[in-house]
Amino acid sequence: MKKLTVVLVSLLLVLGAGYLFDTQTVKAQQGAAYSQLARVAGEFDAKNFNSWQAVAFSGFSATGSQTLQIFQGGGVVLQDGTLLYPFNVNAPLLVDAGQVNAEVVTPTAVSGCTTYSQTEPPPCSITATFTNTHGRGAVIKSGTLGLQEAINLAHAIGAGYPSFDRVTINQAPSVTAATGGLTSFQALMTALVPFQGVNIMDKSQGSPQWWNPQGGATTLPAPATLVNATAGFGVNGANFTGGAYTGNSTYITCISYVDVMGQEGPCSATFTVATSGVATTDQIGYTAPAASAGAVGYTIYITLASGNYNVSYKVPLVVQPTVVGVYPAAGTVCTLTAVETITPACAVANTTYGQTGSGAVVSALTLNTSPINPEATVISTTSIYVPQGSGRTTYAYVPGAHFGTSITTPGALAFTIGAAAATLVPDVIGTVNLLPGAMNQVGKTLRVCGEGTSTASAATIVDIQFQWDAIGQNTAGKGVLIGDLTATPAAAIATAGHATFCQDFQTTVASASATGGSINHVNGFGSVGGVSLIAPGALSDSVTPGAIGSLNLAGEARINIIYLHTTATDGAGWILQNLNVSLQ
Repeated sequence: MKKLTVVLVSLLLVLGAGYLFDTQTVKAQQGAAYSQLARVAGEFDAKNFNSWQAVAFSGFSATGSQTLQIFQGGGVVLQDGTLLYPFNVNAPLLVDAGQVNAEVVTPTAVSGCTTYSQTEPPPCSITATFTNTHGRGAVIKSGTLGLQEAINLAHAIGAGYPSFDRVTINQAPSVTAATGGLTSFQALMTALVPFQGVNIMDKSQGSPQWWNPQGGATTLPAPATLVNATAGFGVNGANFTGGAYTGNSTYITCISYVDVMGQEGPCSATFTVATSGVATTDQIGYTAPAASAGAVGYTIYITLASGNYNVSYKVPLVVQPTVVGVYPAAGTVCTLTAVETITPACAVANTTYGQTGSGAVVSALTLNTSPINPEATVISTTSIYVPQGSGRTTYAYVPGAHFGTSITTPGALAFTIGAAAATLVPDVIGTVNLLPGAMNQVGKTLRVCGEGTSTASAATIVDIQFQWDAIGQNTAGKGVLIGDLTATPAAAIATAGHATFCQDFQTTVASASATGGSINHVNGFGSVGGVSLIAPGALSDSVTPGAIGSLNLAGEARINIIYLHTTATDGAGWILQNLNVSLQ
């Protein structure tokens, strides 16, 4: 009998082990779908951000703009114990969940919602425009099935630098009319408010589907022309003793908007700072520019004394790092936007992201080793390469074939057409802003691919060039040439021209100084031809082999993509499109 008992126990242990193995196998196959953790290894599981709910402390009997107060303050606890503050002007809420008067609203104002409390009256108040009335005790949940809350937290804890976090969808969400009238998963995804550095991976349908921020067709406008009330000596508290600008000299200044992906628009029109007529050392002050669709920040450009508008130099808003791998610390010029980290920029009022604008005070003179002001459809000269920004007024998450790092704006968007270029006169057909330190690691590779087109070219030789444009390393008016692809078509381009190109750049020396980094140009290829199907010319590398040094890889930087040709003036400018800039 004892022997039989041992056999039965052994059998049960074997069966139990097999059962446990099968259970764990099933769970492993399901992956994170069973996890209750809000974040694992840089991934924010959206379904676990849909588990929270709050209760209204006070309701209202009217519709329109009304204010709800929340019982427990602004904090909620997720299934894994994570304390989350979900209330934000960009995060829709489902109010009276499960009731006939349920509706999704987007807050227009949020106050006192950054603490967790059980006190009454509660500190958290949410204002929104309501179609229905809601009473005390109304249940409030996520209006995006947890997605926007996950995106917001991913951004808030530092997504974008030095790593890129992602929101994951591990269970297929059920999109119904209760989530704001959205009738499809696609509509839910494209309605989300994106952040630079936060991407979405949908793992619920088998093969992962990436969703990356993509800009719309409309480019950022130039800000309103500065006037004495918005910029100058004494503006916004600037004084006449703490700066380096002499009151009896003239300076031209402009500002440019920056979008949520850190891409700049064109600078405002020329404005000469009113002088005091006294040889004092002044500061130049700026009021925050007006809110503009898509803008979350602004950058400042000032000429040297008695300088020309086309060579207004960028004002540094951060401090050059002293250690490789460290993001630049903020300077004292203004309060920087926290919405994006690619281009350090003073904050602009933006209701979508709940941001207020910041004025600025510039005390130090700009230097001619800084980048110059971007402009739209302006031809460069052989010594002044005028950047052409790619900032957009709208962004949305769209499906993609791979993980987008959000360092730049990938996709098939066309840049603004450049002016018709004369022979041997460069034309910057596109400028892309890069994250500080993005290339400051030996072996990092940046791939720049795209296509330039023209409706009326007269080129016999075409160059597509690349400049590394950064503070502290430039020659006055232009960055450092790091790549040059040259082609000679079999015949001159008589009408429409096309130049398809791809160039890799690889870091060979990392450095924290403004001139200590080096990049090598590798794997360049492409072709140039016309619509008449003439035999094209292959683009080949014409830069001396070896790394290009004296580069600032630690601070903010831009890549200027340049069209250059020989033989006569083109009949029309070139358009840069299908640009994709990726970091590997």
